[in-house]
Amino acid sequence: MDILLLVAFIVELVFGIGFLIVPGPMLDPFGVILNATAATFARLFGSSLISISLILWFARRSDQSLLKRGVIYSLFAYYLISTVLLLQTEFSGLMNVLGWIVISIHLILLIWFGYFVFEKRSRE
Repeated sequence: MDILLLVAFIVELVFGIGFLIVPGPMLDPFGVILNATAATFARLFGSSLISISLILWFARRSDQSLLKRGVIYSLFAYYLISTVLLLQTEFSGLMNVLGWIVISIHLILLIWFGYFVFEKRSRE
């Protein structure tokens, strides 16, 4: 579980910093063009990702299983919803083929977090 939290921390921190500092260049490779309003919201999204990465960092270093479990459930919900939204975006043609890279990252993390969400239930 600690490795998962570390990997998610790194992914969210890198994307968070990118969206906060250079939202346009972060999305250009995916065929997404931002106007000033969208860039502001992308920066706001980046600040949220940085906050998520901090939560992941502290959860990883915590010895409280309830905190870790809460973070695991929260991030599972995040990756589930974001994967669905990214798939809708890709299928509607709002991103080019490189969008599948981001979808793949989210899907991998969704499955990995899902393992920890459902693994305890299957043993009970």
